[in-house]
Amino acid sequence: MRAKRRMTGAEFEAVRPLLKISDDRIKAARQALVDGQTLQAIGDQFGWSRQAVGDAVSTVWKTLGSYYESQRAAANACALLQPGWEKITLIAPSHLVAKFRSEIAQASPQPVKKSTKAKKKD
Repeated sequence: MRAKRRMTGAEFEAVRPLLKISDDRIKAARQALVDGQTLQAIGDQFGWSRQAVGDAVSTVWKTLGSYYESQRAAANACALLQPGWEKITLIAPSHLVAKFRSEIAQASPQPVKKSTKAKKKD
């Protein structure tokens, strides 16, 4: 027997904006994944087959997998930082964020520009 797919309400709400399916399909998938209702009961409620409900559930489940994959990629992005730099999440007033970005730009190493002038020969 296959394990039941389940997710928390918070996980479902995290992926909800990423779903490109109808509101009814979203509601049906939530009933199965979060509320634990059977596909048959949900299908009867919406006038759909079990397979149609299962397809909605699969769509949401795949989206959750992609969501977690992107979260892992974002977490691993820190490995690409320069030595002495850290990744943070900042929530602050807009005027302070602009000032902070300005200070970071000043502290960032500037790329070395190559001279386009030809050297003189002696």
